Amino acid sequence: MPRFSANTIWSRKCFRIPLLVISLSCTPSHGFGSDDVVASGKEMVPSCGGIFDLCGYSDRKSGKELIPKSFERAMPFSEGLAAVRISGLFGYVDRTGKVVIDPQFDLAGPFHDGFAEILVGGHTGVVAENGKVVLEPQFGRSTPIMGDVLIVRKGQFRPKRPPEREELEAFDLLYLDYGPMGLYSLSKGWLTAYTYEFKPFERGRPNYVWARDVSAGQSRFGLMNNEGQWKVEPAFDAVQSLNDGRAVVSVKVDDAGTRRQLWGAVDPDGKLEIPLAYDWLSYWDQGYSVVRLNGEEGFLDTDANPLGGRFFQKVGRDLQGKPLKVQLDGKWFGITADGRLVDVPEEKPFPLRIGQSPVPSKNTQCESGVSIVSKDGAWGLQGPDGRVLVEPGFEAISCFSRGVAWVPDTARNAWCPIGPDGKARNKPDCLSTYYEFELPHYYPEKLDPDPFRSSVLWMQAYLKHGVDPSYPPPKLIGDGIQGTGTISVSCREMMGCD
Repeated sequence: MPRFSANTIWSRKCFRIPLLVISLSCTPSHGFGSDDVVASGKEMVPSCGGIFDLCGYSDRKSGKELIPKSFERAMPFSEGLAAVRISGLFGYVDRTGKVVIDPQFDLAGPFHDGFAEILVGGHTGVVAENGKVVLEPQFGRSTPIMGDVLIVRKGQFRPKRPPEREELEAFDLLYLDYGPMGLYSLSKGWLTAYTYEFKPFERGRPNYVWARDVSAGQSRFGLMNNEGQWKVEPAFDAVQSLNDGRAVVSVKVDDAGTRRQLWGAVDPDGKLEIPLAYDWLSYWDQGYSVVRLNGEEGFLDTDANPLGGRFFQKVGRDLQGKPLKVQLDGKWFGITADGRLVDVPEEKPFPLRIGQSPVPSKNTQCESGVSIVSKDGAWGLQGPDGRVLVEPGFEAISCFSRGVAWVPDTARNAWCPIGPDGKARNKPDCLSTYYEFELPHYYPEKLDPDPFRSSVLWMQAYLKHGVDPSYPPPKLIGDGIQGTGTISVSCREMMGCD
């Protein structure tokens, strides 16, 4: 079956920056009740590390390890189960770390209403929480949304990321997977024609989805139920999902020969509660939307009442999404919860946590403390305690990442994975090239007409420079657009390199 072997993988460990944590509410958060969190496993978050960069799960608040680091990849919990990769294949574990669905998939997504999307080869299907594959892999996407109803895209799965970072996103995050698509029931088969585009309406347990028939003459969005029937007939040109009980919608209208958009919002039943009368609306957060009308701005509550009973020149939220300030006659004022104007409150800066500046390390030093070592021109790996992890015997080698290291396989003309035992693995799939660095708008210099051989020579130069700084390091070449000149890869972190 078609696989990902033609893709190039780029290491995520290409450089480090000082630890910088910014708390910024760009989009509204959606919390879970404590019982829901515990039952679903959402209090458990993936955590990875160690000399083989394996993954387990830790408590979200305390950081205490709950499931030991023993998996190559670990996905977030959903409905009490989490997808993990073992020996190159994905299965599922429960909240105790017990494998409850054997590893057998190339990729596995989150559970929704008892079903999860899985990838085998180039196609997706569906597995039930009891481990039974209820839809054999045959589609490009097979994303559960409501009960046994899926949003399906035909064809092959289209990767969006390097293989080691690829995911099968939940429907809430499926914006980049464009149509046409259709609704498909595991028990009834096709519910709609294969001519639709879908967008989320509700998060968590949706009853409806936004849908539009892209084959229609005037293609607009309406609300569709889990039978493929309209709850709200198509009427909107642009739609958003519910936040604070309101979903922003808009229509395009001709006004005195000028094409413009009018904005409003619907309630959880799809009823228009905020009239299509505004020049623009943001999503609702903390009870308010930012609204524009006739060149002015204001804060609109969920009943369409403007905060303070009026509009202003401009308005601004705080970092939590609450109304913060307004501009009136060119001067800024703070605004209180009851709409009173006060002195502009002091804006708190982003909460930052700055760590120590990184100390550049040589190319043969892994982040985990493992070292890449050479013997008689061959490469292997040595642990922080001096113990040989992988005997030197390869033309080149990478650090361990998610339980595997990458080495050239001349017979396959590809980079293939080895496990912690130093032996070749069947999974993940081999890669046509491998480079240790990723830098936007820069590309590894070409050292051989064959892409595989070029990547081997590049990595050899990279490692040789780590052993002997007098050996010329390989280069990254700018694309001539946003990347200019060349960069010599003289240390692992990039920052602070010569």
